[in-house]
Amino acid sequence: MTAADALAAAYRHGPGRVVETGPAPRPGPASGPRTPFAALAARGRFGSALTHLLTDVVTPLRWEPWNQYNDHRGHPSARAAFTVDVVLAVGSRRWLVDPVRRVVVGDGSPVPDGLVRLEPVRRRDRLAEGYGEFGDALTELEMGHVAAALVEHASRLGLRAHADGTAVVVSSWRESGRPAGPSPVRGSGFGPRGISADPRPLPVSALHAFVAAITHPPEGSPVRHDVRHRLAVRNVEGVADGWYEPAGLRLVDAGGALDQVREVFGHPPDTIDVGAMNLALVTTGDPAAAVAVDGPDGYRALLRAAGAAAQHACTAAAGAGMFCRPARSTVDGALEAAVRAPASHVLLYLLLAGRPRGTGFSYDLTPLEAR
Repeated sequence: MTAADALAAAYRHGPGRVVETGPAPRPGPASGPRTPFAALAARGRFGSALTHLLTDVVTPLRWEPWNQYNDHRGHPSARAAFTVDVVLAVGSRRWLVDPVRRVVVGDGSPVPDGLVRLEPVRRRDRLAEGYGEFGDALTELEMGHVAAALVEHASRLGLRAHADGTAVVVSSWRESGRPAGPSPVRGSGFGPRGISADPRPLPVSALHAFVAAITHPPEGSPVRHDVRHRLAVRNVEGVADGWYEPAGLRLVDAGGALDQVREVFGHPPDTIDVGAMNLALVTTGDPAAAVAVDGPDGYRALLRAAGAAAQHACTAAAGAGMFCRPARSTVDGALEAAVRAPASHVLLYLLLAGRPRGTGFSYDLTPLEAR
């Protein structure tokens, strides 16, 4: 069974498929009574923390005038389409989060009393019909990003959170530790002549932070043990170039690993200069085995796990002063061969990371009270 077959089977027998009949519609405001985030924040300590969590993860955080794909949130999305909405569930009642207006939409006003569920809603229709099943895969990857972002940001705010299926359960409070303050500003790279990394060697501390995020994800994150990671390293202080297994940072193939990624990448260097990157994380998995074990949702769960691992890597990269750009524009079979993936594995995700050459002007959209 190929990846496409597995995904088709998952959507044929599982819930959530959006059948498109024309161009993707422009998302508009949700209809119904609205409760501002500020009203949730007034509901005590838990309500305030929950408001910060929703703001940090699902709402626009900055606007970059030079960027054709705005807005920017706490997680990446292909072409800034944001194919995952979030529903706030308190008991048996539910409210849709409107991220642009920073309100929740539904009858009555939520009373978050220390336990809520944040349930994702697939909006595959926000990607053009031409993406086909690839658009389904991008949506599942984003599902993983959103779940992981909710878990890691909840921990930063001093809350408990864990992925329960596709939803994230948030409760108060962790017994130890204090809120860790604002999260680092995540970015996918900046470059007027193509995205490229700083030619100076990357500090080894940045590599270690990146690896730790993959090998020691936050408690409660939707991780799986049947995804396989290989890390390409180039121009890092005191570390040989080559392919590494992240666990233990074990060198498995010396040489120009980033050159191999560059050769199979789908865009030229004046768009994204892959050969100049410091790190590239390649994640693969076995969709047929996942479907055999977990049923029709198995392959989708693999994609969500890959997205979750990528989210943690992106956050760690930002904290270490790097950009981290998710990508799927590759010759998949050649990249699978480069990382010596098992024959049954398919490419799930690719991350490109490096220290930026410069930064661009941006508008901070974070509410003043959340800074």
